[in-house]
Amino acid sequence: TGISLGVIVIEASMRSGALISARLAMEQGREVFALPGRVDSRASTGCHRLIRDGARLIESVDDVLEELGPLVEAAPTDTGQVVHHPAELKLNEQEQAVLSAIGSETPIIDEVIVLSRLPTQRVLATLSVLEMRRLVRRLPGNRVTRI
Repeated sequence: TGISLGVIVIEASMRSGALISARLAMEQGREVFALPGRVDSRASTGCHRLIRDGARLIESVDDVLEELGPLVEAAPTDTGQVVHHPAELKLNEQEQAVLSAIGSETPIIDEVIVLSRLPTQRVLATLSVLEMRRLVRRLPGNRVTRI
């Protein structure tokens, strides 16, 4: 677990070495992810215990990427869009407009409304969605920033 960002446990019985790795990761402040399994399988009891004890439940690689956030520098897509986080690839036009209006600055929300050219209520609702997706964060002073 030394240089890793976290540990993913796919299958583990209660006496599994994977649980030792997970415990060490927790002690080192690393993220611990666990994939739930069949409730009647002994090979899933360790994962279920980890989830009960606070490990992040995952169902796909997207769950891990969403939790860890941006891991690399922003990269352009084929369309020229600059992507800072994998979740940005799944945004609709309205969400993209609001995120683009934020840019790399920390604008006040009124500036985001003007730059996005969307109605105030839509911008506010979209900001809430982007916050839940952990792409933006509201700051004091009615400001917003990308994460």
